[in-house]
Amino acid sequence: MMRVLIVGGGKVGRDLATRLDARGENVVIIEKDESIAETNRDAGFTIHIGDGTDSDVLRTAGAENALRVVATTGNDSVNLLVAQLAATTFNIKQVISRVNHPKNTDAFEELDVKTISSTNAISWAIDNQIERPALWNWMTELGQSGDVQEFEVTAEAVAGRTIADLATVIPEGCLIALVSRDGENMVPDGDFELQQGDRITLVGQNEVVQDALARFHPDD
Repeated sequence: MMRVLIVGGGKVGRDLATRLDARGENVVIIEKDESIAETNRDAGFTIHIGDGTDSDVLRTAGAENALRVVATTGNDSVNLLVAQLAATTFNIKQVISRVNHPKNTDAFEELDVKTISSTNAISWAIDNQIERPALWNWMTELGQSGDVQEFEVTAEAVAGRTIADLATVIPEGCLIALVSRDGENMVPDGDFELQQGDRITLVGQNEVVQDALARFHPDD
């Protein structure tokens, strides 16, 4: 199954595709500019040349089988239409969009689309480099040596057990940094009992995190 469909193969889309590909995601890029498309194809990505605001192009690229659609173009009108088609025509579970102008954020959020504001992302990145440089440097290298994964607990063998009980399930080099339940985020201690439906955030080395993901969420 194709997991992530990216509309826009420019610098942002290509960088995202590189990061996703590094951790084993199945990525397809839609790009209407043939020269940009060829650059991405030469980099080893699966490319569909066409207009991502055309439902037929999205369908041909595999939107019906995508788990996530991400709009990364520099045009908010294009991104909004892509997001709308993904959410309403193809019923994509997770739709994420780049927002180039913060004033346009509300239009995306009305569609329940997760947004990343270019302006806010840059200022946030600079602030992190100032206040927490070690963490920020590690985060920017995710996919190369370390990984952070958030997912839902679905394994029956894990539900109902405490973090301490799961010492043999959680591989060495990986830790549960956060648990989200009913909208509340908690940093768990050893006595914390996991439940099916909890969303947990794992932090650790690449292969170790993927191993833990398979144990906690075998359906993905």
